[in-house]
Amino acid sequence: MDAEIIQQVQVQAEDLDHWRIKKVLKKSDVDGSSRLLIGRRQVLTNITPFFTNNPSQFCQDKDGIRVTVFDIDTLTEHMLTLKKWKTNSFVLLNNWKKNFVSRRQLKDNDEVGLRWDVNASRLEFTVLEWHQN
Repeated sequence: MDAEIIQQVQVQAEDLDHWRIKKVLKKSDVDGSSRLLIGRRQVLTNITPFFTNNPSQFCQDKDGIRVTVFDIDTLTEHMLTLKKWKTNSFVLLNNWKKNFVSRRQLKDNDEVGLRWDVNASRLEFTVLEWHQN
């Protein structure tokens, strides 16, 4: 079993139309950059409120914050780092490429969804649409 998988769990039926953050992957999200770029507004609106009442203080630590990312398609959990860049955009780092791009065979123009699960205190991930070549 892959050491990066924290645990495998069962989930109940998902509301697939309820994805708060939708992202069509760019080349830089799936190449050697090893990070998923997430827009500032999307994070501040859909993730920050679950951490703080002061969005300007969210993720100020230069190391970012460790978050559990649950892949609802494969029922696996992975630890990644959510970090704020100097540009005020956010990125998911530390094994993004290994745990998601390579493992799920993600490509440029695939669409993924993210949402914060309040009950489990984790970020959920799914592939919404595979790009047809």
